[in-house]
Amino acid sequence: MNLITRSLGALTAGLLTLGLAACGGAAAPADTAPPAESAAPIVLEHAQGETTIDGPAKRIVVLDMGALDTLAALDSADAVVGIAKGNVMPKALSQFDDEKYKPVGSLKEPDLEAIAALDPDLVIAGFRSAALVEELTKNFKTIDVTFDYADGFYNGIEYSTNLIAKAVGKEAEAEAQLKEVSDALAEAKEKAPTDKTALILMTSGGKVSAHGADSRFGLVHTELGIKQAISDVEAEAHGDAISFEAIAEANPDILYVVDRDAAIGEDGAAAKQVLDNELVATTNAWKNDDVIYLDGSRWYIMIHGVDNAVEMLNESVKGL
Repeated sequence: MNLITRSLGALTAGLLTLGLAACGGAAAPADTAPPAESAAPIVLEHAQGETTIDGPAKRIVVLDMGALDTLAALDSADAVVGIAKGNVMPKALSQFDDEKYKPVGSLKEPDLEAIAALDPDLVIAGFRSAALVEELTKNFKTIDVTFDYADGFYNGIEYSTNLIAKAVGKEAEAEAQLKEVSDALAEAKEKAPTDKTALILMTSGGKVSAHGADSRFGLVHTELGIKQAISDVEAEAHGDAISFEAIAEANPDILYVVDRDAAIGEDGAAAKQVLDNELVATTNAWKNDDVIYLDGSRWYIMIHGVDNAVEMLNESVKGL
């Protein structure tokens, strides 16, 4: 309601009261309730700029599974109206595998018309959908939760969690969730065998790639302090291609393995089958049964969700 409308309303009410008094009628009791205050605008500084929303977001389209995990952890699932669901919904996010959460395409190729039909007050993008933020911003209030893993796993989780929490008015909840991540990190550090070497592998389509400290899986090196079996791994999105001979030569004490095919719902030889050969069997990791098969949906899909981060840290030292 603008100033002119309010003024006309007040003038009409005043004239009606005077008219009733003149006719000997009792004046209507004044409404003493204070006017409702509108929510203050929220300025969100994110990876690709600054976005201002009118108040805590109530209709959110999510194009990033880590962000979806964080929204659930912040008890804001009810604000989600649309999701880029991809090939498979992670088990940890099964609550969102429901018709009330409308599909809006894939993580890399969202359906702009489907998004527009939901009339969101905020679109959350990141990582796989980060390249689309500029286009999305032309039509929707959009934020990008992407961060550089090389700057530190916890730092990235803290940034993305606080950004999302500010957008939905859940800063206090974010503080509590980040405390859980911090505690899990401290506990994992205590258990991590920093005198040993580790090699992080990902299998996909029968092929194997190595991932180093600057990768999405690099927390075992950067946060936990476990040494790298190979120090010059290229920081590529899907890793640095590696042969079985190179794995045997590196001879890691620990092997961390992510099965990408299983994570994205594609058919393919399981990671255990791919690595089960004479060369890999010569490594200390294989001989001592220090091969940790990581949950692909958590390590490849949901990585930076605040609740997921706790589970990743717990899994990184389980059985060591």
